[in-house]
Amino acid sequence: MNPEPDPERWYNTTLNLWQLAGVLVAVVTVVKWIPALWRLTLGRRRHLIAQLRKIAPGVRHDYVEGLLGEPKWQSTMTCTRLAGIDATESAKAAKGSFWRVKAKEEAEKDDRGVEITVRTWPLSRLGYLVTWSEKNTVVMYGITTTSWWFRPRVLVGSTRIRLGKSLLADLDRTEEHRAWRGNRRYGYLEEHFFGNPGGYRHWYVGVNDIGYHPVPPMLDWEAPETELNRMPDEKRNGYRARTPINTVVISGIALYEELRKGEFFGRSLGVDQDMVRLSDPSYRVFDSRFTRARLHVRDWWWERRRNGLERQAAKRVG
Repeated sequence: MNPEPDPERWYNTTLNLWQLAGVLVAVVTVVKWIPALWRLTLGRRRHLIAQLRKIAPGVRHDYVEGLLGEPKWQSTMTCTRLAGIDATESAKAAKGSFWRVKAKEEAEKDDRGVEITVRTWPLSRLGYLVTWSEKNTVVMYGITTTSWWFRPRVLVGSTRIRLGKSLLADLDRTEEHRAWRGNRRYGYLEEHFFGNPGGYRHWYVGVNDIGYHPVPPMLDWEAPETELNRMPDEKRNGYRARTPINTVVISGIALYEELRKGEFFGRSLGVDQDMVRLSDPSYRVFDSRFTRARLHVRDWWWERRRNGLERQAAKRVG
């Protein structure tokens, strides 16, 4: 004789299954959100550095966008690709009048014109990433740190530096450099190239005026080197000995005449301050109490830091 089913036992079994399913869903949700919360808080710096290590000259722009999302700023510029040896020799050996040769050179220059797309990402208020792309290929990228908490390690040839901490003097002195200083903007860069051991890449390291702890270059306006945006040796040695590197740009396949002539970066090595500063809370139209409070705290912090630097300078003089 079959026993009669117990409704209460069936109800308890069903309830236990629903409770088990609820527990599993809660566990999956917690496991899913823990890494996201970690990347947004304490692990934000490590996550950004891990993503930046995956970028290199020659990767697709879509790959970089998959790592960091869509860029916040985008613009274009026109560059001239370097002519090959054969093209240069053929231009010199061309027969005909001067104007005919000149027209041929101009035509070849137009054929070598390429459009470069410049894209800029903010790195969670810790820095900026800038990429220069030809079509859909990244030919150059640069990192600028704007925070003491964001100091990624970068290999320049075989020398390891930390942005925002390592000094320019930690790298070997090179003759290829450029310094500029105006009423408001300033900057400094120097080029490092190691040939085959460095993968035929070029490193441009220096100071961006929006980066962390920027030091303006001391230019001698009476020196002839200043007209060429070059610093005298004595001042440059002293500047390199006390100035931290806050920006590095890495180039692998960017072969343009503007780079050779020192006209590629303009007034900024890496991110352009005049472009990104408009997104700063100081320039927002719609305000809030939280924004005003944060600005007051920031102004107080910078005033405290400036007073401390002035006291240190006074002690040194005394």
